[in-house]
Amino acid sequence: MGDRRAAAEVFPLPDGIDWHGVVGSDADSVELKMLLALDGAPVPTETGRRRYARRVYLLDTPELDLCGVGVHVRVRRRGPRRFDLVVRVRDRDRVTGRRGPQDARVELDVLPGNLLRTTELRRTVDPDTAVACLDDAAPPVRLLSDSQRRWLRTLLPEGTPETVLDELVLHGPLTTRRYRVPRARFGVGRAFLEHCRYPSGLELRELSVKCRPADAPRAAVALARFLADHRIEVARGHRTKTALWIEEIRERQGAV
Repeated sequence: MGDRRAAAEVFPLPDGIDWHGVVGSDADSVELKMLLALDGAPVPTETGRRRYARRVYLLDTPELDLCGVGVHVRVRRRGPRRFDLVVRVRDRDRVTGRRGPQDARVELDVLPGNLLRTTELRRTVDPDTAVACLDDAAPPVRLLSDSQRRWLRTLLPEGTPETVLDELVLHGPLTTRRYRVPRARFGVGRAFLEHCRYPSGLELRELSVKCRPADAPRAAVALARFLADHRIEVARGHRTKTALWIEEIRERQGAV
């Protein structure tokens, strides 16, 4: 009970949701996320590993129709000839809810003052297919598996023409570098520092901890202690990386 009370001070949850519900949820995992000040103290991370810059693309219509109904499709270049694609839908301020297809995973994304239930279906993409789509030599819809297409159609509003998937284009990329925080420094879950750079040049740093639902309150307390011990400054407010990206794309479209 003490950890849950302390966690509520670090990560206040929306009205109607408490840490007891998070701990008892049917989610496969919980990820705690906090934006950090760009010019703040450095975050201790593992050294000696080669850091490959990941490139992330948003797969949507030119007008972002999928994002408009809360559906996000992202393509990641994780390394040389390593690609994956995820179809993701988020329900705001809900601990319980949809599970999606049998192979889908559910994660609770906990931000200060916010909680998102994320259901996602991921696949590894053939590198030749991915490169062809990124080079405009093949239609981006080919990146989706059959099961992802079927699920995606169920997530679209009634009356949406089936041809909408043929209109998909790639937006981006968003460039990210991810660094693991040594387990000895943290102790609960797996902690990562992610540095993101948007096409506009906007940058952000995000510290996240992934853990089991049962460990979430303890991880929240450990995160607060880690920030205090290393004098790491938290950024004001918190927006998800995807929300900022969508806003940037729409602003750029409006300026054209």
